[in-house]
Amino acid sequence: MCTLSVVTRDNGYLLGMNRDEKIARRAGTPPEARGFAGTKAIYPSDGAGGTSISGTWIGANEHGVALALLNWNDVVSRPTEVSKSRSRGLVIPALISSPSLAEAQMALGVLELEGVLPFRLIGVFPSEKQTCEWCWDSSQMKFLPHGWEVRHWFSSSLSDKQAEYLRGAACQDAWSQPDAGSAPWLRRLHASHVGAPGPFSLCVHRSDVKTLSYTEIECTPAVVRMEHFIGSPCTGMAGDPIETKRADRLDLRPRHVGIKRTS
Repeated sequence: MCTLSVVTRDNGYLLGMNRDEKIARRAGTPPEARGFAGTKAIYPSDGAGGTSISGTWIGANEHGVALALLNWNDVVSRPTEVSKSRSRGLVIPALISSPSLAEAQMALGVLELEGVLPFRLIGVFPSEKQTCEWCWDSSQMKFLPHGWEVRHWFSSSLSDKQAEYLRGAACQDAWSQPDAGSAPWLRRLHASHVGAPGPFSLCVHRSDVKTLSYTEIECTPAVVRMEHFIGSPCTGMAGDPIETKRADRLDLRPRHVGIKRTS
């Protein structure tokens, strides 16, 4: 249950994500810099217990690679021989050391996913100018490459399709604003309630579910910076940034960027 926006740039990207969860689950813990297989990564924790590795819904590493996970609610789960036994929150920590799309693909290919509920995993790879999506239906994985383009993803336990229709329309309208694509614009968008606060506004308000936090990642040729804001974005956001230097420092040559504003 989330909204994810990726604004690609010629020299990096800007990413914003609302985490919508049951209020009883709480907001999790702020981002920390962690080491994985010699790679520095930054991500918040979802507070899930039962393992020495903290689970998460979003993360970025020193190579500029960002990963974000959304529950996939509209898919019909395929029958498996085991009941749910593994948290979706452990997927990103298993992949977050990957410096490239190819290595992320390899890591995901050997990851044990039996018993994991359906999800969509979004990857952003600035050195390769590639965004992509892995869709897991509880028994099979589908890979969708998206190129280097602006894109939004939506998830809701009530209906992913309805969330895409209503929130997608709000995002499409927002692109007409003069500062569209900037960090202030992205924060306003993720804090917005077109019509009124409710289950399908970008900032979610339900009796048992709401937007518990907003996370923003900015990748430039020099640094990867994450800012994390706990609480509903509409209440006023404040967070301390945490950053790491880009390890690859590859020349991100200007090229045409396609625009696809909803998905």
